[in-house]
Amino acid sequence: MLICCLGIFNMAYAQNDTALIQVNLQQEQGAMQPLWAWFGYDEPNYTYMKDGKKLLSEIAALSPVPVYVRTHSLMVTGDGKAALKWGSTNMYTEDAAGNPVYNWTIVDSIFDTYTKRGMKPLAQIGFMPEALSTNPQPYRHYWKPGDKYSDIVTGWAYPPKDYNKWAELVYQWVKHCVDRYGKKEVESWYWEVWNEADGYYWKGTREEFLNCTITPQTPLKERCQPLVLEALTQQAVL
Repeated sequence: MLICCLGIFNMAYAQNDTALIQVNLQQEQGAMQPLWAWFGYDEPNYTYMKDGKKLLSEIAALSPVPVYVRTHSLMVTGDGKAALKWGSTNMYTEDAAGNPVYNWTIVDSIFDTYTKRGMKPLAQIGFMPEALSTNPQPYRHYWKPGDKYSDIVTGWAYPPKDYNKWAELVYQWVKHCVDRYGKKEVESWYWEVWNEADGYYWKGTREEFLNCTITPQTPLKERCQPLVLEALTQQAVL
């Protein structure tokens, strides 16, 4: 009897599960807020290529307000060659003595492409440079359609082996951006740590992820980058 009643209920519900929406395009309700002015993609190195610049120019022209752009792999180690589900900037390496070597050339090309079009970065602090990864090998992947998606998860998805070096890297990147683009401009950007740390993209613990978010706050606070500090603090709370 119960099964029968449930079946009748489901049939009745299905028959009435229809909504009619009418839109009067002649009647104005007010200004439409441009909530769609955000754009993102996986492969950062296509940004400054011919077709990448063309597409970004078209997207910027469609919006009456600045478009925020987010791309992955801004801190990944590599030669900067574009590939499917892969990208690199070689932002951080170390010399033979283990001292940090910073290289902003490629990430500058990415952010220059945005700012020259009136766009703004949603700067993603990630992923882990090879020299800092607690599990660096394998690092470069060669994923292609048909492969297991988890194959993309390599050494870039692990926590840093030295949180002080990680924190200093984040600070030096922010400082470089302020020096290059100006404090007012950088304060209008958004910043985030990592991507989907609750999924494939993070192979550490929750505590290690929070450390990645919290440890850069000290140099940012001590050296006057309050808005980036605020963004990191909010993400740690969330």
